[in-house]
Amino acid sequence: MLNSLKLIYEITKGNESILRKNKWLQYLYLTKEQIVNLEQVDALEKIPKNPILPYVEKTLRVLNEIDLPAYEKEIIEEVLIWSEVAKGGLTHKRKEWQEKGFQLSIHNIGSAQIYAAEQMNIPYQNRTIEREELIYLLILTHGLVGQFIRGEVRYQQFSPLIDWIEHNENSALCNIERVLLKLNQCIIEAVSKELWASIHSEVEEVISLIVKKKRHAEQSFNDRLKRLRESSIKNGEDFNALFDRLLTGDNEYTITLANFFKKTDLWYVESALQDFTFEEFLKIFLFINQRINPLSLQQVSFEPLMRDIYYDYKGKKAINLYKKRIIESYLAEFSLEEIAKGKAPENEHVTLSVLPLDQLGQIVGVQFTYSKAGQKLIEFCQEAEKSPLYERAIIMLYDFFGFRKDAFDRLQNEQTYLTDMNNGQDEKKIISDYATGNLMLDIGAGGGVMLDLLTEHHPDATVVGIDVSTNVIEELNRKKIRENKRWLVKQADALDLKTYYKPNSVDTIVFSSILHELYSYIPYNGRKFNHEVVVQALKSSFEVLSPGGRIIIRDGIMTEPKDEMRLLEFKEPSGMDFFKRYVNDFKGRKIEYKEVDKRTIQLPVNDLMEFCYTYTWGEEAYPHEVQEQFGYFTPTEYKQAITQALGKNASIIKFEHYLQEGYEEFLLPKVKIMNKAGDIVRLPDSTCFIVIEKIRD
Repeated sequence: MLNSLKLIYEITKGNESILRKNKWLQYLYLTKEQIVNLEQVDALEKIPKNPILPYVEKTLRVLNEIDLPAYEKEIIEEVLIWSEVAKGGLTHKRKEWQEKGFQLSIHNIGSAQIYAAEQMNIPYQNRTIEREELIYLLILTHGLVGQFIRGEVRYQQFSPLIDWIEHNENSALCNIERVLLKLNQCIIEAVSKELWASIHSEVEEVISLIVKKKRHAEQSFNDRLKRLRESSIKNGEDFNALFDRLLTGDNEYTITLANFFKKTDLWYVESALQDFTFEEFLKIFLFINQRINPLSLQQVSFEPLMRDIYYDYKGKKAINLYKKRIIESYLAEFSLEEIAKGKAPENEHVTLSVLPLDQLGQIVGVQFTYSKAGQKLIEFCQEAEKSPLYERAIIMLYDFFGFRKDAFDRLQNEQTYLTDMNNGQDEKKIISDYATGNLMLDIGAGGGVMLDLLTEHHPDATVVGIDVSTNVIEELNRKKIRENKRWLVKQADALDLKTYYKPNSVDTIVFSSILHELYSYIPYNGRKFNHEVVVQALKSSFEVLSPGGRIIIRDGIMTEPKDEMRLLEFKEPSGMDFFKRYVNDFKGRKIEYKEVDKRTIQLPVNDLMEFCYTYTWGEEAYPHEVQEQFGYFTPTEYKQAITQALGKNASIIKFEHYLQEGYEEFLLPKVKIMNKAGDIVRLPDSTCFIVIEKIRD
């Protein structure tokens, strides 16, 4: 076993006496730092108090299993035990290092400087300078092969190592190519064996270039950006199309960005920026360029932003979408061209900050900073996630910052929302059966299930998902690329489709569980919960519908007669409190009820059903469900609305209503529903299915 592993084993048993003679272990063991790349972290709360030493131990365990000449294994061991020390040390020691000018923010440089300083404590006659020089250079370039493959550092960072190889070609110290390969195996395999397997050949290629003393092997601007966006590309970003659209040509911002990347090394870029769009990514670099001295800048670290942009949501690491939305709004104020000309938002609540990390202006850190009021409100929103205050908090956040108000942008609950939208696939299949023609629109495309069904059952049709939410459009575009989908997506307003499509050009328009959201969320003619918004959506669709084309609706329905009364008895003691909170929070209409006893109320049948839709989904869904009114027309009212809105050219070829499967299964264990006489009765219909066809002249 490697001697370093024996020492680590001793310290884990509590033998701290060994620290005095082993400074590397002292710095790695005695530290309060938690410097770690969050890409490999599932939950921030699960990051060990000291993540540095366990990682170094993993690298050493990989080395321990490699078959190498002892003298080469010793060199690699020495490199590995010192290569992370700049991430460690107690506060007073880190302060001492900083005062000496050690670059702790760029860990390979800082670790090499610390190693060099510690060697000065060894009597000169006991030192082997040639060996120390190689170890110093290997620490200095530690991890850079992987960083180069990722697009973060330039090839010229290997120049000191190439110089050493050139001047020590006949050195008996080691086979440098073999040492570099095995060193990088230890570094990368300690992160992930799968990662090492996937980039092993690329690592060999880069090392071959270094050993052959090749001086110029920089990546092109396109290739480097593509490598920096690898995670985004895997998640569905169409990099090539975006690059061609945004960066092809000799415009000012393209030249500025190309020069910036030609001169600068980067750290933690993917970890910090992978969830931002490619255009936002470019804007961030243009803003950085505004704030640095281009004559001296060499390194940019996104570690401060990476640390700040994530938090734990329901026990898992997640991007802080409250901060992300504010940043997106900030970045949206100016175009790439305007930013390249020096324009920058004057936003009192957020700004991009470039932090000097050395005294020479060569190294900077990047993060977004928020006003005190903004930071407090973000913290409030995070706390509000845990209670029914969530939706109100988000509305406050929108109003306070004046940024994007997507009616269906559900922030951290977005994935849950899209999953819910994807449920009910069997019910949605019947929609596909009634779809017709060559051009089909799915309004409020959500998670994309309806798009999949339409393209699967109508392979010759052009299927387009329409959504007002930027967030949903971005996710659908990623899904399209990621899963190689044939359908298209378009951000558009369902109430004004003629702006996007010509009259008589669309053959099928689908409204699957979306009209009630328009009704609930869109302030139409000055107010929400306005039946006119449903009428306008139908008119907007009919205007672009081709003769013989169809509007297909699957949505909520109210029951008739509207004044019929029901008794609702709660089986759970908390049910009455839930109901009274709902009555207070629901804004669709005033809920009238009479309290019969501590667990029973009497109320109109449609008010009962509207409450039950929310009660069925439970506490977690409450903040969203209480905002929505699922039923807005009775069958008679729906038919009248269609006839009045669309006129004699509209033929209703299918009109049915039913109780959606699952409501009774989830609801009846919680409540007993009775008529006025106290007899148990079935739930009324919840859902309608309507097909409207445009009559041919």
